[in-house]
Amino acid sequence: MTFRAPQFLWLLVLVPFALMLLFARERERERLARRFVSERLRGVANPARVLRPYVLAAALALAIVALAGPRAGYALMPLDTTQSNRILVFDVSQSMAAEDVGTSRLEAAKAIAKRIVDADPGRVGLVLFEADAEVASPLTIDGDAVGALIDSIGPGDLSEPGSDFANALRTALRLIDSDPQQKADVVLISDGEDQGPKLDDALRVLRSKGVAVTAISVGSRRGATIPTGAGELRDASGDPVVTYAHPEVMEHVAQSTGGRFFENPFAEHALDSLVASQRGAVTRKREVQVPIERFQWPLAMAFLAFIGGSLANRGAE
Repeated sequence: MTFRAPQFLWLLVLVPFALMLLFARERERERLARRFVSERLRGVANPARVLRPYVLAAALALAIVALAGPRAGYALMPLDTTQSNRILVFDVSQSMAAEDVGTSRLEAAKAIAKRIVDADPGRVGLVLFEADAEVASPLTIDGDAVGALIDSIGPGDLSEPGSDFANALRTALRLIDSDPQQKADVVLISDGEDQGPKLDDALRVLRSKGVAVTAISVGSRRGATIPTGAGELRDASGDPVVTYAHPEVMEHVAQSTGGRFFENPFAEHALDSLVASQRGAVTRKREVQVPIERFQWPLAMAFLAFIGGSLANRGAE
């Protein structure tokens, strides 16, 4: 037998003191009865009265045991757990600094990514990319840590100007291959400005492995300049660089792998649709042993003991 709250068992040390007080009360009752009640009336006293202190002390002890939550035996309970591996592939190129969606593309992308991480029931990995790509977080169930990493992202963090989707997706695939027993999917967040030469090759590999890519396009087709600490980003001739979102590229990525495509999914209902997509989720069934609560037994006996103590008081002097 085990107890849910064994610290309450220390209260059992109070039971002997309670018994002493009950005996003292009984002796005082008898003294007062002999002094103020006639012999004829004292003759109708209940003979079970002598047991009352023991019965009430036992009731108190049983109530304390019930409060400690005794457990005996185990029940097998079925438990369904949903697991998934999801890789977030996050564009941190300079073009993500453009402010054409009410804020910078990067800040909007961060909000979307954190919503996905918070809603994901399984493990999440994070890949950052420009022309090069690196794993910022391996697969982990620590969503808070991944969220903190996302908060710290800034444009140009990798110092490799450009955007190479193929390199980023191959890096994500290496993370997926590290856990081949678990299905996984990829979420690509970018403005769609792909400057790499081998995107279709990477998409064919992903499709052959059954890895779907959810593509999220962030940015305006109208284009915007890229702010820097010294004004606007300019090309070699001194003209401002204008960056345009290319949702058609992102849609191509999604369609080529059997994934889903979203363009600026900032509305609440659009995000709900996005986080509800758990293509990599797998439901596993298992049984767990759950202790059976037995507090009802001592509680019922305590109740009966209190009733018995009340009955023993009938016909008292």
